[in-house]
Amino acid sequence: MTAIFVNEQELVKQIVEYVEQDEITRAINNLRQQAVNFSELPQAWLSKTADALENNDWSILSEDFINMNFIGKNGYFLIIAPYQINRKSQPHVVLSAVYGKIHDNQEPSIEQLENLIREKFGQLNQPIPINLSFTEIASCGNVTGETGEAFIVPNGWSFFNSVHGPALNNAKEQQRRFLGSSYECIQKVFEYETASLLLGPLEDEINSERYRHVDTQVHEAGHASGLGFHFKVKHNVFQNYSYGGVEEWRSDSLGFEYAACTLPAQEAGKLVAVNFCIRFGLDAHRLGGLEKDVDVHAGLLSLEHLFQNDAIYITKNGQLALRNLSYPGLLQAVELHRAQALCLTRRELNLTSPTGLFSLYKIDVHPSIQSIFQGLVIERCQGIWAKLQ
Repeated sequence: MTAIFVNEQELVKQIVEYVEQDEITRAINNLRQQAVNFSELPQAWLSKTADALENNDWSILSEDFINMNFIGKNGYFLIIAPYQINRKSQPHVVLSAVYGKIHDNQEPSIEQLENLIREKFGQLNQPIPINLSFTEIASCGNVTGETGEAFIVPNGWSFFNSVHGPALNNAKEQQRRFLGSSYECIQKVFEYETASLLLGPLEDEINSERYRHVDTQVHEAGHASGLGFHFKVKHNVFQNYSYGGVEEWRSDSLGFEYAACTLPAQEAGKLVAVNFCIRFGLDAHRLGGLEKDVDVHAGLLSLEHLFQNDAIYITKNGQLALRNLSYPGLLQAVELHRAQALCLTRRELNLTSPTGLFSLYKIDVHPSIQSIFQGLVIERCQGIWAKLQ
């Protein structure tokens, strides 16, 4: 049985390789040939994927993607479809493929988080997007490597209403990024003890994947709060990087709030550490920079609120340092994040027109904070990222 499964994995890897090499006819033929033989992948999904590739009609896959029927009985999955990423404020769509195995990790539960949203805001306007952490086996296109996405958002796929499907979090790629370039950047940007505190949860061999998973799940709960991410996409709210950046920062900050409500302060603070490693070690260095990229803007807003909360300072060596070097202290460092995000979300629920979001989602950043972010975060790590570009 093991030999059969190993052979099946090699066949799926071959299909991904055909997609990467633009040998689409071969990929279609292999999908159809194997649709009746595979035991670990849903046969109906494979057959429909072949039809979608042949006819360039991705609506065929929409319902099964939203309902997560693409996942096999033991967690194995294969998705092949055009996937869009945004670089320098420009969309870039490429036929992509990802083959992997979903992890069994569901804490805190979606039900617990949805009840918490109702408690905080009195209503839940959309279900919380499900975040599925997985181990990659093979991939190509916009969902692979340093230039692709490690966190694969559902609305990037070319399926109709794909925004209602699950997000996919590539644990192996996240780990590689965190312990590579991100690790170096955090050590350059932050003084030694602060960097050690932030990197601690990611160096935990037993729990690091769980911390990353929970961080992304509470972040998705943040997106579902208020009017909801789906509502904002429908009404074209994210017309430029700054609106999207505010939404990302708001979701981060509400994620901190939900972590504080569902976990001990020690554990919730570790999720803040993971988030900061993402925002300051990875996202701050995206090619779009301060004037184009959603995630860069989110990191800038996070730094603004840390200084406003007097939770961070600049050392004599020109590095950033936290005032309270503990995980409960790290949770206290984002108290202003949490309070402002709660206020912003309650205000958006009181709007009478979606156009009101455009004025609401303008958050001023002091010029000095922008200069600090540019000089002490972005420019300090340019040499590290230049090696990868």
